[in-house]
Amino acid sequence: MEQKIKDTSDFSRRSKQKEAVFNKELEYWMTRLPEPLKNIPIIHLAIPGSHDTMTYTIKRHSDVGPDEPRYIRVLGRYCSFVLKPIIFNWSITQNESIVDQLDNGIRYLDLRVATKPTDGYIYFVHGLYGSKVYQPLQEIAEWLSSHTNEIVILDFQHFHSFSGMDHRHLVDTIIRTFPTKLCPIASSFNDITLNWLNSKEYQVILIYRNEYAQNYSNFWSSSLWRTPWPNTVRVNELLDFLDMELNVRPFEIGFVSQCLLTPDVPYVLRHPCGSLESHLVPLCQKAILSWISKKRPGRGGLNIVIADFISDNNFLFCKTVVESNRKFNFQYST
Repeated sequence: MEQKIKDTSDFSRRSKQKEAVFNKELEYWMTRLPEPLKNIPIIHLAIPGSHDTMTYTIKRHSDVGPDEPRYIRVLGRYCSFVLKPIIFNWSITQNESIVDQLDNGIRYLDLRVATKPTDGYIYFVHGLYGSKVYQPLQEIAEWLSSHTNEIVILDFQHFHSFSGMDHRHLVDTIIRTFPTKLCPIASSFNDITLNWLNSKEYQVILIYRNEYAQNYSNFWSSSLWRTPWPNTVRVNELLDFLDMELNVRPFEIGFVSQCLLTPDVPYVLRHPCGSLESHLVPLCQKAILSWISKKRPGRGGLNIVIADFISDNNFLFCKTVVESNRKFNFQYST
């Protein structure tokens, strides 16, 4: 498919008029994009996302999750007074509710889920258990119903202590919650544009990173949305990794740039009174904002960009990613 955005004076004028929108109107940023950008593949737009989106639902004394090593889970049962606050401090990656995140521009949600041995419910998890999944998913559906030209990408990344029955339970919950909003898998991303999604009234691209997804025509697999993990606590290593992976990203599928630092157990043990927010995020944020501002969306460029504590500095991360789309000032082709 060949599609072009011409650098006409009219388009340039409209781009300038949109500057205030990009700075202030994050709630409807997709709706307010210049019309030509609504006709390019969604994998070529710059889209802000939140890493471990639902960790704001975790409480300080929640149970230790099955995503932690077994010895940590054992210690969590017997030394909970000491251990759980430490896990909490290093597990929280977001402070804002899902509605606040959506209202401020987040359109990609990174979801990790688990079951408990004591009941049949499904919970969000990251180190400690968060809330049950049902109410936040319903809040997303309700938000979409009142923002009919916005879309979200829900990425179910990890499934802990999951059986086939648990997958069926979660899939049924998703389908019940978003009965007509799920975008079916396409053979190519060329036609998956905002305008096409709006015309079909699809508002959710659902990524399900488990083989169970192959049973459903509207559950996108891992192979269609690459998300390489930096796994480092060093800013220079993170930036090198982001550059390397972006330079070799496949042109034909979605791509997630994880702009974040990840503490390992030795790092946490060296900083038992610290937290992700106080120790690693300040080191990371300035560097990643600079990195994002130097990149472009488009074919082979930025697509989904995720970070921790996306609300810092009045959602500056979200604004920076969304503003990257203003770089489509000239001819565009796929």
